[in-house]
Amino acid sequence: MSESFEELEDRYRGALNRVSEAYQVLREVMGDPKPIAPGEEPPVLTKAHRDAQTEAMKAFQEYVPVRDLYWATRWGREGNPPKS
Repeated sequence: MSESFEELEDRYRGALNRVSEAYQVLREVMGDPKPIAPGEEPPVLTKAHRDAQTEAMKAFQEYVPVRDLYWATRWGREGNPPKS
């Protein structure tokens, strides 16, 4: 059974929201990125840092195929994307 465009759109928006939330958590955990001075040691990553990075990567990896399917389906329904 194939899903309707509305169901696909809901799945796309859910995946996009998950990615946004995961990257927001990652920014909160990691803080503002600062360049490392010559001779300075890189920051030590804690379990919270690694967990936030892992969740952000997983969310993005699950989002990409849904995004591609959504936009291919939408462009198929509405015509090709506008040319920039």
